[in-house]
Amino acid sequence: MTPAAVARTLEHSTPKPIAALITICTHRKMARAPFAATAVSLRLGPQEVIQTAWNTKMRALPLAASAGALYAGRGFGLATQAANIAEAKLYVLSAGLGLVDINRQVPLYGLTVSGGHAESVAARVTDEFDPGAWFASLMSGAYSDQWGDAFGQGSGRVLIALTRPYAEMVGKSLSELGPQALARLRIFGASLASALPVTLAPSVLPYDDRLDAILPGTRADFSQRAMLHFVRLVATKRDAYDRDADYAAVEAAIGGVAAPDRPRRLRRNDAEIVQLILARLRSQSGIARILRALRDEEGVACEQSRFSRLYRAAIEQRGAA
Repeated sequence: MTPAAVARTLEHSTPKPIAALITICTHRKMARAPFAATAVSLRLGPQEVIQTAWNTKMRALPLAASAGALYAGRGFGLATQAANIAEAKLYVLSAGLGLVDINRQVPLYGLTVSGGHAESVAARVTDEFDPGAWFASLMSGAYSDQWGDAFGQGSGRVLIALTRPYAEMVGKSLSELGPQALARLRIFGASLASALPVTLAPSVLPYDDRLDAILPGTRADFSQRAMLHFVRLVATKRDAYDRDADYAAVEAAIGGVAAPDRPRRLRRNDAEIVQLILARLRSQSGIARILRALRDEEGVACEQSRFSRLYRAAIEQRGAA
């Protein structure tokens, strides 16, 4: 056997350190979903009724694009970059579709489990909303893979980037995986401890605000930034690994770093922010420019996806005046 053939054999026989990556879906998509494909189009009702109606609606919608082409935004771009470096499969945790392979063809839709959004499915449920039950229903839908598909990609780590709403949605089903799968799981996100079952605590890596000094970004893309940083730490290391070693590697990487000072910004309600946007629109244009002005000049706290929604509302309100 030639040296090149030996190298190829070793490459295929040596397990990759990262088997799969999973990131959350984003509000930003390639296009705006039609009304019939949004949570707002659902009638109010008990959660079981809403779940059935949503899955039926998704099956009837035309396919729009692959999941990888559907989502936009910096966080999704960072997750894609991490998957490319790791040479690993990428999945999306979708509040409307379940666990989705980015190569799967999916419909265009508008739904979130995050509160405070017009497309929040919790607002359509008349009893107490159970995010875990909602996710379980999606896993039986037309477009979702199962956890076993992601963990079956090899014997390496499975990385998952979460926010609190998505941690509440998937935590129960993740915690029910077997001990071998949980030993391979690495979770990235901010302030997730109270949102996840205690059995998943050892899988959460110790990233915090110190990451902002190494890989700057926003709160919205914190989990994807942490995942990308971790991939850069371990993607080329094919030696033995375990959770304690990974935890120690992260601590060593950020241990000597000081978190940057964050400006304290005021919280404003939706109506107040819309009025501030309308005032800015008299002399300014551009969503990014106005968001930056509100943050830096007005000292207002507003997450990017929330601001996008309020900016559209302000534009519509100005057009109707």
